[in-house]
Amino acid sequence: MSRTLVTAKVNPDIDGTASLLAYAHFLKEHGQDAEGLVFGLLQPETQYFIEKHNVFVPKELNNGENRWDNYILVDASSMKGMPKAVVADRVIEIIDHREGEPEKEFSRANIQNELIGAAATLVTERFMKDTIKPLPGHAKLLYGAIYHNSLNFTASNASPRDRHAAAFLEQEFGFKEQMIHEMFLYATDWINNNIEQALRDDAKEYDIGIPIRAYQLVVYGSEILNDKEIIEDRVAKLSQEVGARWSFLNMIDLEAKKSHIFCASPEGQKLLGSSLGCVFKSNWAELEIAVLRKQIMPKLRMAVN
Repeated sequence: MSRTLVTAKVNPDIDGTASLLAYAHFLKEHGQDAEGLVFGLLQPETQYFIEKHNVFVPKELNNGENRWDNYILVDASSMKGMPKAVVADRVIEIIDHREGEPEKEFSRANIQNELIGAAATLVTERFMKDTIKPLPGHAKLLYGAIYHNSLNFTASNASPRDRHAAAFLEQEFGFKEQMIHEMFLYATDWINNNIEQALRDDAKEYDIGIPIRAYQLVVYGSEILNDKEIIEDRVAKLSQEVGARWSFLNMIDLEAKKSHIFCASPEGQKLLGSSLGCVFKSNWAELEIAVLRKQIMPKLRMAVN
């Protein structure tokens, strides 16, 4: 029997982590030799479930070892940012929820790529249509991922399907939204005390015709903005480490349901301003809604092209 690795990008967020673990379990219950592994660092939302709910998350320490026959990507639909272990022409399935053209990169793969709030929703729907149920720990991660990626269902990409999937997990496992509130407070506290590490762990490089770097932090409450100078300094420091032409930070305040955008580059401010309809003052702009980085990037590409 062929061995299959289910995985996400290196340093996955809770959506990628939840999806890879739950879907690997789903496949194993259907008789496949599948395993789900995380490569890289875990984000604070995932750490909350490990520390407070004793959820086990297996990690692969050897980033380059190729010991699987097939690969399934979740919360990902390109090779950019993938573990070195993944071989593109052996990717047989993709489950993702963002704009892209994965069929050009993965000709063998069965692709489900739908623009909804979370990949975790797509994985949860597999269980909803089956007699198999996710493991309790995986279910908690799925529940947290749906809320995190939909920004408490306030993001424009949140859909009725995301709400339905969350309701299914509540009904099956007795989950309460208080757990979600605790998750966001835990993550916010960690970010407040580890701003540079939080930025470093989340940094992503993009080529939109020019190379840029984008950061994103999701917090509950605006207290962190009292330290704008520290944030600005850390973004500048980290951005000097790569060859990006400019960088920006998308800081989402879940309590206020707004995004705060920081960009020190006049060129970046012009592109972000035209893409998002915002005005920068002292290198910061405030949006009246919360938007995700994955929603900002397609608009930036259009503005450049």
